[in-house]
Amino acid sequence: MRVRVSAVFEREQEILCMKYIYGGKVVFALPGGGVDKDIPLQEAIINEWRNEIGVKLDVGEIILIGEAPATKRHPQTLHIIFTAREIMGIPKIRPDSTRSLDIAWVPREKLPKSPLYPDVGKQLYAYLKGDSRRSLEFIVNCMERGFW
Repeated sequence: MRVRVSAVFEREQEILCMKYIYGGKVVFALPGGGVDKDIPLQEAIINEWRNEIGVKLDVGEIILIGEAPATKRHPQTLHIIFTAREIMGIPKIRPDSTRSLDIAWVPREKLPKSPLYPDVGKQLYAYLKGDSRRSLEFIVNCMERGFW
């Protein structure tokens, strides 16, 4: 199973996304990427944000987890979505590290109907609106005491 991490940063009721064109259609993606073997999740997302959009990220809590079934083109993927408490720097696409066309600020109100990757616009809108503002505790090392 592939693991992909991403983070949600909201500013003035808009969400920071990356803009792509797939099949002739504009699609937005939450900034993030796949997690390489032996890389901690939070480190992976910090690296992705730095490399792809040139900002330093203060990672918050996990707000959504979703599974995408395997298709002919893509393996089964576990999406783990964190909040971004703060970003340092001005987001700008770094074409040497991504195929994204540009940065896009998607209005919160448009999330439920926007083409978003992963497809969590409805759930993200509910979370940001306050309908389900809860997070999951992230345990950095759940084997810390080494009983096993």
